[in-house]
Amino acid sequence: MQQRSGMMAKPAPSRGAISALMAQPRWLSILSVFVAFGAWWAITAFALVPAVLLPSPTEVLAATIDILRNGYRETTLAQNIGSTLWRCGAGFTLAILTGVPLGLAMGYWPHIRAATNYIVQFMRPLPPLSYVILLIIWIGTDNRSKIALLYITAFPIIASSAMAGVRAVNQQRVQAARALGASEWQVFRYVILPSAMPLSFTGARIALAAAFSTVVAAELNAATDGLGWMVISASRFLRNDVIILGIILLGILGITLSALLLAIDRRVVHWRGIE
Repeated sequence: MQQRSGMMAKPAPSRGAISALMAQPRWLSILSVFVAFGAWWAITAFALVPAVLLPSPTEVLAATIDILRNGYRETTLAQNIGSTLWRCGAGFTLAILTGVPLGLAMGYWPHIRAATNYIVQFMRPLPPLSYVILLIIWIGTDNRSKIALLYITAFPIIASSAMAGVRAVNQQRVQAARALGASEWQVFRYVILPSAMPLSFTGARIALAAAFSTVVAAELNAATDGLGWMVISASRFLRNDVIILGIILLGILGITLSALLLAIDRRVVHWRGIE
């Protein structure tokens, strides 16, 4: 009877199973967000920092509701988000369309690499703010100068990554394809390009992050909308609640864009990590 009752008893959930569930990365990520907001609330609730310097989460929420209802300085929140995404997307897309082909050519043909590599590597470490005034003088104060700044930020990173991807290709694969009678175009299409795509996508993600972090500088001068413009405008009126709202929105958009590009990476480069 004791054995039968022991067989009928259901095992109680162990602490190890609960600990394993809580140790999953997604739970840790969600927990870290709650901890950050909890620390923010505690700092403001106990007046550890003056309210004029750090508004509380409820004040930022109130500012969000007010901007959603009434807008901010004759602009809506959707308009500001859309303008920022448009500028960043346009600059990044142009950088992809020109940087990837150039980088692949630089990696595959030594003469093209010799003619362009120094210029690309010269552009890559330059701070984007060093271009702002010149671009405004040359192009004007409209969206073209802002898109050009984001393009110049992303282009050298994308081109360098594509070139590095081609130069990292296993030469034994190239020699094997040529030994089987493949033409130079077939070698490039079926060996070089697939092998270079993982590094190219990695460079694109880095370039997107760099371009998105530059969007505030792009909207620094002569802008009338955009999240960067909203943050800069709010700083002039000491609207710290609007500044923090803009920072939070920029962070959320940056994470979303990075996740979207990562999903495309996993979809397109499905052979990544397979040798």
